[in-house]
Formats: sequence, structure tokens, C-alpha cells
Amino acid sequence: MKSVLALLFVVAVVAAAPRAVQTKYGFPSGRIVGGIDALPGEFPSIVSVQRVILILSAHVCGGSILNNFWVITAAHCITESPAGANFAIWAGTHDVSATEATRQTISVASHTVHPEYLGGVNPSDIAVMRMASPLTYTAFIQPITLPTVGSTPTGAVTLAGWGSTGGAIPLPANILQKVSKPLITYAECEAAAGPDSPLGPTNICTGPLTGGVSACSGDSGGPLYRIVGNVHEQVGIVSWGWIPCGTVGFPSVYVGLSHYIPWVLANTD
Repeated sequence: MKSVLALLFVVAVVAAAPRAVQTKYGFPSGRIVGGIDALPGEFPSIVSVQRVILILSAHVCGGSILNNFWVITAAHCITESPAGANFAIWAGTHDVSATEATRQTISVASHTVHPEYLGGVNPSDIAVMRMASPLTYTAFIQPITLPTVGSTPTGAVTLAGWGSTGGAIPLPANILQKVSKPLITYAECEAAAGPDSPLGPTNICTGPLTGGVSACSGDSGGPLYRIVGNVHEQVGIVSWGWIPCGTVGFPSVYVGLSHYIPWVLANTD
């Protein structure tokens, strides 16, 4: 019944795609709903994944720095892009509409999608991108901290991204947004999502189910953090959710990164 009340659309890599080509689950591409502006340099591990056409580029997804050659993102950010699409990584960025001295722009040389990702909305919605040259670490560019293998995060988490502010028409954000969100248990998430959802046991979910706070289009592939002191531990990767973003009764769904660390390490330098 919930799937009738709240339509789901394909996750948001194709920012320019008309609604007609979007399918059942995910985000239509795009600012975090209910968020506020982050401070410059507050999340030094987040990157903007840009799709490049000739000399023009546009934000399509978030990502996170594993090390100075590799970025983690969502698989659909790659597979939902046109065949032969080129990508670039913007690291150290805060305002994607401005020229920033802190930004390093590096083209993506190659990428690897998890072999269990079957397209569309799928629990194994994870990929890694290798940059053509290494990032130089600065106060604005730093790698993530990985969670313990197989661990289940608890407590409050923080989402950051440049996705849509929500509503029927996605309104992309230029300034990086952030919002604190509660984790919900897998059982709560499963009950909220309904029996026909593509939810899997390696997914993690956030509320609040009271609505008004949510990941949205353009946040896809970006990090969900558990922050303890100055340590930003990435526990999730934005994968999919319901439209309109922040609908009452529905969670945001992420890839649980702790389940994929062996694969990530085996497929990166």
C-alpha cells in the first residue's frame, strides 16, 4: 500500500533525465532535505563526482576519498550514466558553483562496479573510481575512516551532500549541506519499506520516519558518517529513497559499508 501512496523513482545520476525515463525506486537526480549549510572544510573526505561532456561538467553524485588515488561511490552513479561518459573528481570543494582555491580536480581513469550489483536499486550499490593522478592531502582533502568489518552502526549519524532540497521539482544545492539523522533498525526499515521493496540485509537505514529530513537526489553515492570527536567514520553510502524526499513514514536507504570493506580493499591499491 505504501508503494501506491508514495511513488519511488530511479536513483539520481541522470540529473537532466525527464521523469518519463525514471523507474520505480530511488531518487530522481539532484540538497539534503531539512539540512543546513556545512562549513568550508567540515567534511574533507567528501567529493563531488562530476560527469564531463567536452569542456562542461556537472555534479551527478557524491563520493568519498578512500586514499589519494581512489574514491568510493554508488554503482548506479556509473551505470545510470550514458555509455562512454567521462567523470572527474572535485575534492576540497564547498560551493560547486564557484571557483575555489581549495579544490583539486582530477579525471577518473577507471572504475569498478561491485559484481553483485544488478542495476537499478540493489543492496550492492557500490563502486570504486581510480583517479588519473593522486590527490594531495590538505586540511580540506582527507581520507575517510573505515568502519570495523561487519559492524552495525548505532546512534546518530550525519549526512552530507549537494543533492536536491526535495519537493516535486528537485532544486540542487550549490553549497554543501549537512544534517544529523537517527539510524533505525533493519526491522524498522523493512516494516516501513514494505514487503516488495529492494531492501537487503547489507543495507542500513535512517529516519526520522516523521518526515521532513532525508537524503535526496544528487546525494547518491555520498557518505553517511558516524562522527566521534574529530574522526569521521563512514558507515554508509547514499543509495535510494522515496519521492517526494522526506515523505512521512519512509526511510532513506544506504549501502552498509562495513559489509563491503574486503571487496573495496581487494579492488583498490
